[in-house]
Amino acid sequence: MASMDLTVLSAARDRLISVVSDRFSADPDVLGMFISGSLAAGNSDVYSDIDLRVVVRLERHDWFVEHRRDIPQQWPGFLFNEWMPGTRHCVSHFRPFNKLDIFYLDATKLTPSPWYRLPMTILHDPEMIVADLVARSKDLVFTVTADEIDFSISKGLAAAHETYRRAKRGELFYAQTLLDELRQHIMQSDDWLHHRTPGLRFHGWHNLCRAIRH
Repeated sequence: MASMDLTVLSAARDRLISVVSDRFSADPDVLGMFISGSLAAGNSDVYSDIDLRVVVRLERHDWFVEHRRDIPQQWPGFLFNEWMPGTRHCVSHFRPFNKLDIFYLDATKLTPSPWYRLPMTILHDPEMIVADLVARSKDLVFTVTADEIDFSISKGLAAAHETYRRAKRGELFYAQTLLDELRQHIMQSDDWLHHRTPGLRFHGWHNLCRAIRH
């Protein structure tokens, strides 16, 4: 596969954000819109996807969810959707190599959460709904329960046990999948021990993977 022009890739993503922002901002049923994830945190690269959250009126929320696969097809460069039944979001892929993940949020169900303390870039907030949500969430912290710890330990140990079983049977592809699951639980434990927020998890995951491999 030929290498991609990174400047072209970055410019295409910026154009996609602009098109999507203009489309939703012009819709009176859209009450807010913000980007989260690595783009908002400032640690993205040209291959990073766009994590978009769109806040809509209660009366129209079902419509947006129902048409979540149709809406992106109206925008330039659309290739295909990846989606799951019964969800509120859709991941759409665009030329040349961009990915857009849109969640549709019911404005009446927005409640303060430590998730809204993580970096975000507000693109549209005419009624200050998103800004108010961020303000009401600023003192909240992530907590972990005893059951969550017990669940993670049990699943991690089970993954280690099953990795050995599958490797001894020569089922190496499946063993690798289970090993990845074990790594995820190790990484999660490392986050908890060092009081990291989920927003820093990918950074910790990459560092941990490098340590395990070497």
